Amino acid sequence: MAIPTNRAIGRISHLDAFLADHGRALVGWGRKPSGRRAEMAARLLRRPFALLEDGFLRSVARHDPPLSLIVDDLGCYYDASRPSRIEIATARGANPDQARRARALIAQWRSSGLSKYNHARDYAGALPERYVLVADQCHGDLSVAMGLGDAADFAAMVEAALRNWPGHDVLVKVHPDARTHGKAGCIPAAALDHPHIRVIDDGCHPVRLIRGASAVYTVTSLIGFEALLHGRPVHCFGMPFYAGWGLTRDTMPAPVRRGEAEIEDLVHAAMVEAARYVDPCGGAIWPVERAIDHASRARTRWLGA
Repeated sequence: MAIPTNRAIGRISHLDAFLADHGRALVGWGRKPSGRRAEMAARLLRRPFALLEDGFLRSVARHDPPLSLIVDDLGCYYDASRPSRIEIATARGANPDQARRARALIAQWRSSGLSKYNHARDYAGALPERYVLVADQCHGDLSVAMGLGDAADFAAMVEAALRNWPGHDVLVKVHPDARTHGKAGCIPAAALDHPHIRVIDDGCHPVRLIRGASAVYTVTSLIGFEALLHGRPVHCFGMPFYAGWGLTRDTMPAPVRRGEAEIEDLVHAAMVEAARYVDPCGGAIWPVERAIDHASRARTRWLGA
C-alpha cells in the first residue's frame, strides 16, 4: 500500500487501485507541497515515490470520484524543467500496435464530445463564421510557471491571435474556476479591449468552441491538448507537455529532451502509459477506452437529468 503525504490523498476513492504498480511508494500531488514532501522523504528513506495529478479525463461532475489519475514516478507532466513519464514515453514513440490504438482513441475522443470535466453544457450562443479560440488560465496556476509561461505571454498570445488571423473574431474562453471560485484570470483586461474579441465567461464545456475554431491559442492550458485531439492547429506561448514535438506552433524553444513526434506517440504516452483509469463505483482497473465510454454515457444522463 502506498503512503500518502497528506490526508486529502488518502481520501481518494480507490487509491490503491490507481497505485497498484507502485507498492510502498510515498505519494504526493505534483509540484505542490505534498509532492515535494514525497520526493524529499523518498530520498531520505531510499524508497520510491509517485506524483499524482488529475487525469485528462477526470470525471463528469466536478467533485465526482476521479475516473483517472496521472501517476508519475519520475517527474510531473506540466514541469518542463525536468523529464516526466509522458515526456519519456512520447520521445520513445509508439510501436505500430500502440499507434493503431492511439488513432482509435483519437476517433473515440472526438465522437464522445468529452473534456477533462464534463458537467457543463456546450456553449449555446451563436458563433462567428470564422474565429480563433484563446484559452485563459487562472492566476497562480502551477502549470503556467512550470510550463515556462508568465503574464507577458498571455498578452502576447492575444495580440498574435488578432494579428495572425485577419477576418477572424477572437473568442477568449475564461477558465471555469474564474467564474465559479472567483479566481483572477491571466490575460490582462487591457488586452481584451478590442472590437474583434469576445469573452466567453459562462463556464461552458469547451468542445463546441474547439471544434469550430480555425486555430487554438494557449500558454499551457489543457485545451491545447484537446484541440490537437480534434485536429485543430495549436499555437503555444508556454511549454506544456504537448508542445516542443513539432505538433504545435511554439514561440519558445523546446527542452533539448524533446524532438519530433507524431500525434499517436503523444496520445499513447499521455492517455495510456502515464494515466490509470478506475471504475469510480467498484474500483476495477479500466482501460482508457472503457473510461471514455463510461464518461460519455454518464455525461448524456447528467445533461438529460
